[in-house]
Amino acid sequence: MKFWKCTEEGCKDDKTYNYKGLCRECTEYDDAGNVVNPVKRVQVSKNGTVIVKPEKVMGRAVTLQDFKTFRRSQKRLTKKQMKALEVAQKHAAAQMKEAQQAQKPCCSSDEECEPECETSPIMPIGESVGEEE
Repeated sequence: MKFWKCTEEGCKDDKTYNYKGLCRECTEYDDAGNVVNPVKRVQVSKNGTVIVKPEKVMGRAVTLQDFKTFRRSQKRLTKKQMKALEVAQKHAAAQMKEAQQAQKPCCSSDEECEPECETSPIMPIGESVGEEE
């Protein structure tokens, strides 16, 4: 069962009610009996403590494209697609191996550098590319 109570400061009504609505003591009325300044009751537990409800977080609406993209990502690959994926992975691994073999250092610390190594494109910091003025 839900209980309701006015939580305004200085409210003389400390009773809990079984229905929500306006607090009769705190709500201001004009001469005709119309509400000028409404003060609503707050939901409380059985012992009188205020129940704080978490705010709802509104996400963006799911579009048809979002739905289709999600469904496609959940599909299992066919046997042909699996075979093609394996072939592509083997090809990529072979290319990586070739690239690593091509990048072997031409000089080691105890040997002299070969002539093609001395003209490497890597320059020390501060060395100019063109003529100095």
